[in-house]
Amino acid sequence: MGDKLTLTTILAIWGAVISTILALLKVKEVYREDKPRIKVTVVGGYYVLPKNHPQNPYGDKPLVSITAVNIGRRPVTLKKAGLLMPRGQKKKKYLLNVDSITSIDLTEGKSHDYYLLEDKIKNKGLTPDKYVAFVIDAAGKYYWSLGVFKRFLKLHRIK
Repeated sequence: MGDKLTLTTILAIWGAVISTILALLKVKEVYREDKPRIKVTVVGGYYVLPKNHPQNPYGDKPLVSITAVNIGRRPVTLKKAGLLMPRGQKKKKYLLNVDSITSIDLTEGKSHDYYLLEDKIKNKGLTPDKYVAFVIDAAGKYYWSLGVFKRFLKLHRIK
C-alpha cells in the first residue's frame, strides 16, 4: 500500500472532517444560541403621538424609551428595567417604578417597551448622551444596552 491514498482512506478522512465540523456546529448551537438573549436599546427625547390624545398619559413630555427584544430561542420573563447612573451618584442604578412593572414574558422575537419621563432623571445628572439601560430577568440576570467597557467609559466610571 505504500504512499498511495486509497479511496477508503480518502473517504475516512472526509467523514472525520465533516463529522468534526458538524459536532462543532452543534456545540455552538446548544451553548451559544439556545439560551435567553435580550437586546436592550435606549432612546431619549421620545414622544408619544398624538400628544393631545386622551389615552396618551404622557402628553407632550419627553420620554426615555427602553426596548427589550428577545433575540434568543428561549422565552424570558423580565422583572425590572432601569438606567445606570453616572459616577458620583449615591445610587448606582435608577430602577423604573417597580410597582408599575409586572412580569413580562418574552418569547422568541417579541419585544417590550418601558417608558420613563425624561424630566425625572435630568436632575439626577443623566443626559441623553449618557443613557445606559438594563433589564433584569426572573433569574436575576442583567441585560445591558452597552458592553462592560463601553458603559463604564460612557458614564465616566473609569477614566
